[in-house]
Amino acid sequence: MSDLTPAYIMDTLTKISGRIDEKTNEIAELDALAVRARADHKKGYANHFLRCAGSMDIRRYTAELETADTFLASELADQQLRAAVGAIKALRDSLEVCRSLSPLLRLEWGQA
Repeated sequence: MSDLTPAYIMDTLTKISGRIDEKTNEIAELDALAVRARADHKKGYANHFLRCAGSMDIRRYTAELETADTFLASELADQQLRAAVGAIKALRDSLEVCRSLSPLLRLEWGQA
């Protein structure tokens, strides 16, 4: 932010606002993917658990082994969602910084 003019600040605010809108849409998509991945894993786990014979521990560990890939997919989907949420928080922080600069610059320009 070396060129702090009203036009620059407005342009920056507009760009950040647009990126927040994009990230909001991305979060909605990532949330849906995470929910589906979690549901797929739970369903697969239950199917393997119920079809397996043996003690509860054997059934549980067998189901975990058979659904390790869907568990990983579910965890990765959750991680992508958390990363997008963190990114939108950073964008909102940037937006607040720009909003804070605007009145300070107006005050400074008024005194010059």
